[in-house]
Amino acid sequence: MVYISSAGLGVLMIAAKQCRKQNGKMVVAALQPMIQEIFQISRFDKVFEVFPTVRAALENISRLAAAAYGDQ
Repeated sequence: MVYISSAGLGVLMIAAKQCRKQNGKMVVAALQPMIQEIFQISRFDKVFEVFPTVRAALENISRLAAAAYGDQ
């Protein structure tokens, strides 16, 4: 079973705010179906960009990081 608590969601929100303050970007990737549903219900999918794979997320935020990620 996959689970994220309200405390976990709160930590993600705090981290996202800190990233924005520092002109950073925080994204999420490869969410399990149940977590993706929680993100949609709680509208966290409006706060974070959600990508289907880690590679897709890395390509969006850093081509260099995506290249270093390799074919994992």
